Parts: sequence; structure tokens; C-alpha cells
Amino acid sequence: MRFIVKKTISSRKIPFLITISYFAAFIIIRLMVQIAGSAESEFADAAKQGLTPEVDFYIGRNIILFGYHIHHFYFGILLLAIAGWIAIVGSKHFSREHAALCYGAGLGLFMDEIGLLLTWGDYYSSLTYLLSLFLAGILLNIVFFPYFWKDVKNNLIASRPDSSFWNRAFKNHKVIEVVDNMSEKTEQSTKASLVFSGIVYIAMGGLILIFPEFVYYWIAGGFFLQGIASFVNAWQQKESN
Repeated sequence: MRFIVKKTISSRKIPFLITISYFAAFIIIRLMVQIAGSAESEFADAAKQGLTPEVDFYIGRNIILFGYHIHHFYFGILLLAIAGWIAIVGSKHFSREHAALCYGAGLGLFMDEIGLLLTWGDYYSSLTYLLSLFLAGILLNIVFFPYFWKDVKNNLIASRPDSSFWNRAFKNHKVIEVVDNMSEKTEQSTKASLVFSGIVYIAMGGLILIFPEFVYYWIAGGFFLQGIASFVNAWQQKESN
């Protein structure tokens, strides 16, 4: 039993380090930019207008090298590249834990400016919070619910006769059995699920207060999911008839 516990902790250590470094890098760089006012500086305004700054070298609220405005997502890409090299090639001086921290920090720096990249210059775009929160949800699921999703995968695979899951699922009502199995596994992590749900709802509420337009994405996502559920229900009724 002790061996199993140690192996479980070890297998979750790397995703945990990635998640922690991702949150730390994202929060720290966002606070630094807002406190320093880097997104509203003269160099940032010149970059938005496609103008080349007259200054060749400057390191302060912004970084200017050879007349080019260097955003911090470049450093994020550099950290991702370093982490990838360590993970693939290996290193005598850096471990997988170091690569995980480097990878998470790179993700945080890159995702902090994902809205700026998609909107061609709007650092405060709500897309940054939307996509960053989505990625954070994936990371938290990997850290706190790996066995739940593993059980879901195993249940889906066990429900496939001759690689035809959908036929058996809808014709023989295997979906009900799969859902029951998933519910049993979910009950084992009720406390963790409640904590995770609480974090998500609080984060969503805060985002809506700060960026009211975020509610449009939330409602649109709900309608898309409801539409998909309606198509699935229609298909089930067709098969039953």
C-alpha cells in the first residue's frame, strides 16, 4: 500500500508543478504589467499603430531591442522551448521537475498575452481570461481528477463491442450503465469536486464583474452545449423507434 501511495504522489507531482508555475507566472506578470502600466506606455502605443520606436535599446516598463518591442510572450516561448529540449533530449543538470516548472512558467507568460495576439494589440482583451481559465480548468482536472477521467475512459472502452460503442450505447442502453459507474466514482471525490466547482464559480463571478462582456461567452457556451444535447437526445429517440 505504501508503494502505491508513493507512486501515486510521484505521478501527480509533475502536473502539479506545471499547474502551480503556470498560475504563479500568469498572476505575477499580469500584476507587474498593470502596476507598471506597460500596456499604456508610449512604446506600447507605437507598437499598436505599427510604428517603429525611435529608441534602439530600452529596458524599463517595456523592453526595446534593436528598435523592436519585445513582448513577454517571447520569453514564454523560449521557456517552452527549453522545457521541451530538456524533456526530449534530457540533461545532467536539470531534472523533470525543473522542466515542469519551466514549462508551466512559459505557459503562464504566453497565455497572459494570448488576447493581445488574437486581437492585434488589446492586452486587456477578455479572450485572455477566457482562454487562460479554460486552460487552468484542464490543468486542475489533470491534477485533481486523473483517476476519475481514467475510469471514464475505461468505462467507455469496456462498453465497445467490436469497436462500435455508439451502436451498443444507444441500442442496448449501455449509456445508463456507464453513467452509473461514473456516478459511483464521482461520489468518492465529492469534497474535491465541490472545492473545484466553488473555485470555478467564484472565478467566473469575478470575471463577469470585471468584464461584463464575458457573460456573452458563458451564455453562448451554454446554448452550444444544450444544442449538442438536443441532437444526442434526438438520435437516441430515432434509434429506439
